[in-house]
This record gives sequence, C-alpha cells and structure tokens, in this order.
Amino acid sequence: MLLNIPWYQNGWLILAISITALGYISLVLFLRAKRFIIRQNVLRALVERKTKEIRRKNEELEKNDLIKTRLISIISHDIITPLKFLHLAGRNLVESHEQMTDELKMETLEEIVHTARELEMLSTNILNWIKYQNENRQLGREEVRLNEMVRNIFSILNGMAKQKNIFLTNEVPEDFTIRQYAEPLRIIIYNLVVNALNFMEKGHITIVAKQLRNGMLIEVKDQGFGMTKEQINNILADQFIVSSANVDGKKGNGLGYLIIKDLLRVVEGNFSIKSAKNIGTTIKLFFPKQ
Repeated sequence: MLLNIPWYQNGWLILAISITALGYISLVLFLRAKRFIIRQNVLRALVERKTKEIRRKNEELEKNDLIKTRLISIISHDIITPLKFLHLAGRNLVESHEQMTDELKMETLEEIVHTARELEMLSTNILNWIKYQNENRQLGREEVRLNEMVRNIFSILNGMAKQKNIFLTNEVPEDFTIRQYAEPLRIIIYNLVVNALNFMEKGHITIVAKQLRNGMLIEVKDQGFGMTKEQINNILADQFIVSSANVDGKKGNGLGYLIIKDLLRVVEGNFSIKSAKNIGTTIKLFFPKQ
C-alpha cells in the first residue's frame, strides 16, 4: 500500500531544492570572490600606478639633486675662479698701469678677453642645459639646411679658431637637409666644435654629413690631443667628466658632453667616439630615419 506522502516531503523535490540552494550559494560565493578579485586587481593597479608615480617623482628629485650638484661644482670652480681672475687682473691694470709695460698690458687685456669669452660660452651652455631638462618642452621637427647651420656655427667660433691657428672646414653638401629639431641640433654641433677647439693647438676641424639607408650621419673630426679609452668610457657611461688639461692648462668640466647626451635623447639620436692620443677624435652622430 502506497503512503500518501506530502509533496514537500518528496525526496526528489528535496534533492532538487538542495542542489538549487547549493548552486545559488556557490554562485553567490563565486560572484563575491570575483568581485573581490576585481577589487584586488583594481587596488593592485592603483598601487602600481602610485608606485610608478612615486618612482618617477623620486627619479626627478634625484635628477634635480644631480643637476644642483653638478651646477654647484661648475659654478664653484669654472665660474668663480675666472671671475676672481678678471677682478684681480682688472684691478692690477687700474692700480699699476703706469708701472706695466705695453707688452704686459696687452697680454693682460688678451687674457681678460679670453677669460670673458670662456665665461660667456660656459654660461650659455649652462642655460641651454637647464632649458632642456624640462622633458615636457614642446618641440617640432623642421627641414634644416645643415650646411647653412654649420656655416653659422663656424662664423661664431671663427675668431677663437684663428687665435689658435685652427681651420674650420665645412664639407656638408650645399643641398643637404635633415628633418630634425633645429635648436637642439645646433647646440649639439656647437658643443662638439667647442670641445674640439678647447683640446687642440693647431690643425683642422671638419664636419661632414652623409645620407644612409636607415638614417643620417654627421661626423665632427678634429686633429686634437685625442682621448684615452678611459675618458671615452666615462663619457659614454654618463659619468661626470673632468677632462685632462687643455692647451691653456685648464680643466674641462664635462658640461659640453653632458648637454650633447641630454639633447641627443631629446632628438632621438645617438653618438659614438673614435679617438687616438695625439692624432685626433671623430664624433659620429646618427639620426634614424623617421
């Protein structure tokens, strides 16, 4: 005889309800776990973004500290010392000009002019360097007539070259153009020529340019004192450079190459150095095709 079991006590119904409840609980737990994972991922992404921002700000602070350290070093040695000389030489001319021979007066005046010119060039370099430390600076590429740019740079430095019996040779073809950031490129070439002039007694500084299959090549060649392998490695390693004494018995501060490297990053170029002591140096600037 079959018992009349109430529908709500049916085993299959109870099993179905249990499975449904278990499925619902599993779904709720799954959704909660998924939301938890999503929140964890969002939080992780937020932490990573904040960490990157903090790292970037720390790098900027370190860079600013490095800039300050370098500037303090340059100002304390390469600016203060020449200023002291100008002060003492000028005072000596004023107070002792009657006792000085014409030859000594002329020699002192020439030293004053030479020192003032060095200070002007150094100050210009410092200002250019500081100006381009701002990576957000807006720049635009333009068609640059390289022969004309080199000619203008040589006209600025021609007086300094003549005093040292150095010949500046522009072998860039008249119609040679490069699509590049004009002002940074001009500063790079200017500093390379100034570096060559500072470490030469006589000879030639030659600039040539070539169109390559994958970009542009500019070479600055000099017949100066040359560099050792250690000096080249220091420059390429982005270390602060104190170069060997130049022909005037003074020390370089390395700011020229520092500016060159910073600006090459701006214009997306790179460079290499080939040099031999007492033979000369060739700097090759390469700009990939855009």
